[in-house]
Amino acid sequence: MRSKFRNLALVTALALGTTAVTGTQSAQSASDTFTWLGELVSVDTTTRTMTVKARVAYPEALSELNQFKAGAPVWVMWSGVSDSSDAVREFRRPDAHQKITDRLVMQAELVSPHATNQSVTLHVKVPEASLAAIKNVKPGEWVTVTSRQYAATEVGAVVGVKPYSESSTATATTN
Repeated sequence: MRSKFRNLALVTALALGTTAVTGTQSAQSASDTFTWLGELVSVDTTTRTMTVKARVAYPEALSELNQFKAGAPVWVMWSGVSDSSDAVREFRRPDAHQKITDRLVMQAELVSPHATNQSVTLHVKVPEASLAAIKNVKPGEWVTVTSRQYAATEVGAVVGVKPYSESSTATATTN
């Protein structure tokens, strides 16, 4: 079962990578950003932050959480291909003297060092422009987050957030 899931994840990642290469590019170059998926927990418009659950890919990463305390800053190393990810690969302590060599990395605040259902809850700063894009997304719905590659600090790590599904932003109309 686990190998079937890994194969499905690899095929999905490759398909997403192909789409990213052949699709149109956004204002940010595909070479300096990556996308990841998360389940929205909450948004605080006052502090421009978002709490989101992200899937953790490996049991080793789950056990690494024990070295951190709630509220600790962490480097989140994402598992992915090219410029997209759907799960966390590893957690590290931020180190101002260590150079980041992994592309799919960003700094976030760890809400709790205890994973639930192989997911971890993270707190990240969100650009003001993204707040309007996710204002109709309800807790429990998924979002697509665009992050800067090699983001060693929390400042500017997240460059965009949008609903994963158009149904999150759909408004009811009557005829």
